[in-house]
Amino acid sequence: MKLILETWRKFLNEEVQDKYQIFLDMDGVLVDMTQGVVDTINTNLHKVRNGASTDYKDPHSVHPGSKSKSAALRRLVKEMEAEGRTEITAEEFNHLTDLKDAADEGFSGANKQIERYFLKAASNNEDWWVNLPAYGHTQALVDVANRASHNGTAIILSAPIDSLSISGKERWVENNLTGIDLENVHVTPDKGAFLQKLNLPDNVIPVLIDDRVKYHQQFKEAGGQVIPWDVHNQEGSFDRASEMLNSIAANKKKND
Repeated sequence: MKLILETWRKFLNEEVQDKYQIFLDMDGVLVDMTQGVVDTINTNLHKVRNGASTDYKDPHSVHPGSKSKSAALRRLVKEMEAEGRTEITAEEFNHLTDLKDAADEGFSGANKQIERYFLKAASNNEDWWVNLPAYGHTQALVDVANRASHNGTAIILSAPIDSLSISGKERWVENNLTGIDLENVHVTPDKGAFLQKLNLPDNVIPVLIDDRVKYHQQFKEAGGQVIPWDVHNQEGSFDRASEMLNSIAANKKKND
């Protein structure tokens, strides 16, 4: 991260006349999805330990009427019990995402079932996405990203799991952010393909702030630049990104 910051300072100090378009990821950057996952999983594990059914045919079960969610919860409970675990923490969930991205063998057993259950629990569930919490820095990051963008408006660029996650994320933006119109909210599985289709002017440099390596790669391959975000250090990530964006905004003001 220190090298990235020093590289940006050097680049901006050269007084390049290019303009910038800032793209902001949602989950892990603006939205505390991890807290939503942890709350959902621990709440439902607690229900099962206290006798709640995982039979989807039971109207009083954890997931009445949903065969897939009930089956995923049963598999999770089994793996958690086998490993002597009763709940998960935010740190554990963020770590298992790292394991998955690295194709690490640690992404197995209960860790794998945690992610599978989360994806099932959050699927076909618009309200789950709408009700996720924001971080304390969220609006401040949007504000500085807007100031750094060539037209005064950042673009939200997030990934979906299904169609209801798309509408849920759009509603989340409406409920939680100021300074972002829905026309600048895009939820797509391939952030690089979106950048290519956007066809920005040649003198506008696209910059994505995102926590996932797979999206860094997509964006870079499409010609964009990336400011990596570390979900394990939200405060430090915000400080670094803010410094970079404020530098861009200062150069923008100077060149206007």
